Amino acid sequence: MQITHMTVESTKGWANITRREVAGKMVIAIHGDGAPGLFDFNADTRDGRSQQYAAARLQRELDGYHGTAGDVADYLRAVQTFAD
Repeated sequence: MQITHMTVESTKGWANITRREVAGKMVIAIHGDGAPGLFDFNADTRDGRSQQYAAARLQRELDGYHGTAGDVADYLRAVQTFAD
């Protein structure tokens, strides 16, 4: 089984998470519409800190506030689905 696309929804928005190649490098691409508006950013498939940052930003965008470690952990699991 291979997961190629995931949609994450929250009370304040949604985001699509995919894996794609950008400038010869594989990234975790995140695009969505959250509380502040449209957002688009990439995370490194091999860098845990990049994935952690992406999860924290995703949580902020979709929930509309800075969450606790537990809040971010749910989003991190979704992001890590596309990691190497």
